[in-house]
Formats: sequence, structure tokens, C-alpha cells
Amino acid sequence: MYIDRILYPIYTLGPGNRLVIWTKGCSKKCKNCSNPELWSIENSKNRDIKTLFQIILNISKKYKIDGITFTGGDPLEQFDELIEFIALLKSITKDILVYTGDYFESLAKNKQEKIKKNVPILIDGPYIHELNFKDVKLRGSKNQNIIYFNKELEEIYREYLKKERMIQNIIMGEKLISVGIHNR
Repeated sequence: MYIDRILYPIYTLGPGNRLVIWTKGCSKKCKNCSNPELWSIENSKNRDIKTLFQIILNISKKYKIDGITFTGGDPLEQFDELIEFIALLKSITKDILVYTGDYFESLAKNKQEKIKKNVPILIDGPYIHELNFKDVKLRGSKNQNIIYFNKELEEIYREYLKKERMIQNIIMGEKLISVGIHNR
């Protein structure tokens, strides 16, 4: 998979201390996207899923991972790899959240079925800057939907959604990475 970064612990993109994976590659190019540097996969290394899983498994042996979030880029643009990766990650946590700029209903039926079986929580829809309101939690804009395919996780998320939007700033080398849902 084309991965830009993996950070832990992140508490601004889902409940608990999460491991967040930023994928590379997005053809949507939403206006005012928070991660335009992740649109292209040029000059990116394609990483082996089993190696990535081993890295995350090693982290989970040392630290408690409450959940995993995939964002990007658009993780669904690496669909088969994503589904394979999630199947492995479910041995670490059942709470896996995936963001996509596609609406679930617009995906091909075979993709919808694979998502229903493999992705516990999906946040779908393109980012629309004019619909970014601070009362919209865990989503960048009001048009986006939170879809619970694993109903057991719904209550945990409902509690999390009672909180205000949060930003977590992390220094990586000489870069400042601001993680969370930003206000317009």
C-alpha cells in the first residue's frame, strides 16, 4: 500500500488512543482539502501489507491500541489492499474506522458488500468546505455520513461525538502535523 505516515496515540480521529494510518493517493482533490500533499503517489514507496501489519502488531504488544483509523488521501483508492490489511488488523482491534471521499451508495455492489463485511465504521462523502461546521463531529463537512456496519461500536462513537472537535499537534522531524477535524 501507499502509506504516508502512521501515528500513535491519536485521540482526535475516533474514540480512545488510536493508531492512524494516512494513505496516499486521492483523485477527488476536494477544495480546501486538509491533506493535498497526499493526493499523488508519485515518488512514494509501495509498502508490503504483511510488513505494515507486523509493525502495527509490534506497537500493539507494547501499547494498547483502542482503535485504528484510515484516512488520507483516500484509502478506498487502494481498495483490495485496504480490505486485506483490515482483515489482518482485526486481530488487534475490532474498532476500525475508514474515511473515504466516495459516497457508499455510489460504490459498485461488490465493493459495498466487501465494505459491509470488513469495515466496522465508514465515514463517506467528499469534503465540501462550505458545509464544514464546527458542530459536525468526526466529519469534515455536514454532507458526510457515519455508517456503522458493526453496531456494537455505535454507543462508543455516540459518546465520543458528544465532545467538541479537537486538534492534536505533533512534531515529526522538522514538520508540524496537525491531526483532527479543523474548522473552516
